[in-house]
Amino acid sequence: MIKPSAGNRPFAFLITAAGSGTRMGGGMKKEFRNLNGRPILAETLGNFIKTGLFSYGVITCIPGSEDEVRERLTASAVKLDSLSSPLLFCSGGNERQDSVLFGLNFLSDNCPELLDEGIVLIHDGARPWASTRLIDQVAQGALKHAACAPVSPSVDAMKEISTDGIITGHLSRRKTVSVQTPQGFAFNEILAAHKRAAADGRHYIDDTEIFSRYEGDVYTVPGSAANKKITYPEDLEI
Repeated sequence: MIKPSAGNRPFAFLITAAGSGTRMGGGMKKEFRNLNGRPILAETLGNFIKTGLFSYGVITCIPGSEDEVRERLTASAVKLDSLSSPLLFCSGGNERQDSVLFGLNFLSDNCPELLDEGIVLIHDGARPWASTRLIDQVAQGALKHAACAPVSPSVDAMKEISTDGIITGHLSRRKTVSVQTPQGFAFNEILAAHKRAAADGRHYIDDTEIFSRYEGDVYTVPGSAANKKITYPEDLEI
């Protein structure tokens, strides 16, 4: 496992928690739903802190909710002072892509050390089962290749459909995978890629697509079937 030291490049994480979570229902943001006696977001954050790898971190929030998110995490006994720099909170945007760019800019403004060969891992706040081992593997992959993401084999048959719901294409499972987070990148390169995507007015599925479009290849490590993203209430029934 990588350990931070004066000779290592600085590491940061960016956790997105600015979505509305309408598919969960119930009127409560999914990141605040209970899991193991704590909010889902607290479980997610705790996994990153436990690695001992990160010096910096930011959580993107629904605008105006930054103080509430901080208070909920503090009340959940998450060790927010475990980083060498205070955990940051910033407003997100209407889309995940916007939130990531806002978070990257916020890190750039507040943690200038990242501009000097820093590495950032970008993660979904509603994905609380990313193990410390997986986080470390992605970090090592990003350190070596500048871009790295965990993937898992496609279990279901993959199809393309039309706007009318008609199947128009049949994809080979041998050539398709499901991509997960955290996704790790050289900080300067993913920041530049996001800025170019915003300038072009183009929206992408995830950060690996943005990096591939503007910077270069994204390498992969094996993901985990346990590393699910909580989207529907039944996802909590494990």
